[in-house]
Amino acid sequence: MKGISIVIATLGGESLSSTLDKLNSGTVIPDEILVCIPSSEYNCSKFLFEDENIKIIPTPIRGQVAQRAYGFRRAQYEYVLQLDDDMSVDQYCLQRLVDAIDIHGTNASVSPALINEQTGRSVYAKPHGPKPLLSIYFWLMNGAKGYQPGTIDKAGSAIGVDSTSAVSRFVEVEWLPGGCMLHRRENLIHDDFWNRPGKAYCEDVLHSHLLRQRKVRLFVDTSARCELEVVRQNEMTFGAFLIDFYRDFCARRYYMKRVSGVSLYMYLYYLVRFASYVWSFLRWRRLGF
Repeated sequence: MKGISIVIATLGGESLSSTLDKLNSGTVIPDEILVCIPSSEYNCSKFLFEDENIKIIPTPIRGQVAQRAYGFRRAQYEYVLQLDDDMSVDQYCLQRLVDAIDIHGTNASVSPALINEQTGRSVYAKPHGPKPLLSIYFWLMNGAKGYQPGTIDKAGSAIGVDSTSAVSRFVEVEWLPGGCMLHRRENLIHDDFWNRPGKAYCEDVLHSHLLRQRKVRLFVDTSARCELEVVRQNEMTFGAFLIDFYRDFCARRYYMKRVSGVSLYMYLYYLVRFASYVWSFLRWRRLGF
């Protein structure tokens, strides 16, 4: 049916209500919002919403990709937006994403520009620093190609598009962030392709790979905006960083094995990332933060 379904895989965090309010305050109101939460986390008294288009879907499984796939199978409308429960969509975001997918035809998926709500800058702004040092870093990550926005580099790391420096409204890319992505219903992937426990690190790059295998083109619409809170790496405690670092490493290795094989570039990426955190952590400690 013509219309828009939203699928949100969640554990019922505090940000969910705000996300739902934003969705129902835009220039285009979704026909249905499917809040997919594991049966083990579901509490009827906690999830009472006045908006008639919000439907709570208890899922028999737990896991971001599995819950989302469960919701995909129940989506009724032509356009389906997958959304994380902590995303703040601009009032025009959904309208512009629908316009974008109509422009690019049936085999297209599209994401908005992701904005850091604390700074107002793109989440994917190019790192600042001495140009020679940055050139060396991107050479270590991607060989002679260096910094290529919208691509997945040789280390398996996803490089985003900085909407403030894009020269056109639409940018075709190799991957889209899983936090906010609009599809046509016939292009949805209903499988739990990330059959791993815990947080689904790197699932968006694998999801994008599977979509491209199906000849679905991926675009960022830089005129559509969605804000989110960004936790900087150097703000983590050392223990939290180590846990995050290890889980991310295991997930990326899993992705690389499935897609292209693990490369030396991936290990260099994690070596640089670890050294960067330690340097930043020690520097902030000296400054008294």
